[in-house]
Amino acid sequence: MDQSRRRLLETVGLAIAGALAGCAETDQQGTEDGSPTEGDTPGTTAAPSTTDRTAATETERETPTETATETETETPGDTPTETETDTPTETETATATADEPLTPTETVALTIDNEGFSAWEVTEDESGEVAETETENPTMTFETGVRYTVENDGWSFHPFALRASDDTALLSQDVEGQYEDDRDVDWVDDGNEFAFTLTEALAADMEYYICTVHSSMRGDVRER
Repeated sequence: MDQSRRRLLETVGLAIAGALAGCAETDQQGTEDGSPTEGDTPGTTAAPSTTDRTAATETERETPTETATETETETPGDTPTETETDTPTETETATATADEPLTPTETVALTIDNEGFSAWEVTEDESGEVAETETENPTMTFETGVRYTVENDGWSFHPFALRASDDTALLSQDVEGQYEDDRDVDWVDDGNEFAFTLTEALAADMEYYICTVHSSMRGDVRER
């Protein structure tokens, strides 16, 4: 009887030991798998292992987070509107070239000479309207816009000049006159012959003609 009881107890002890060994193995497997075991507190999650945390960190570094969102916004008025602009028409204006004088309406030729040292006389007048011929110091009448070419047969001793009322030289064969650089007057002095075009400005200023050497050789001028 004692021997049978001893065997029974040994058998039960082995069974209990085997059962305890199986529970321990199950508990260890549950811990390694990360699954809660029967003794864990409900609602508590097992902490991830070091290997799991490392793998998660590497995954987060390798996978960039896309945060930028491309938004296309159409703003009213972005599309340019083609506007047709008329090109201004160039207006051609007839003007005299700076290097050319105004074109005179006609050209009149005159010849003058001296009577000693006392007077001028007109020996030839192509137009017949400038002055009386063979008359001492006649009044000379010039027309605006007309060009006059004058041959001075006594020029070497008797330079001719047109002067203003204050004796300012306007055109002169002796000194520089005020209008000699005027493009429209176009003064030319070749010694025994000189030429000029009567402009409105010159006509307004001229008062008399004279020999620059002999004051008695003087006559009036006027505009026609």
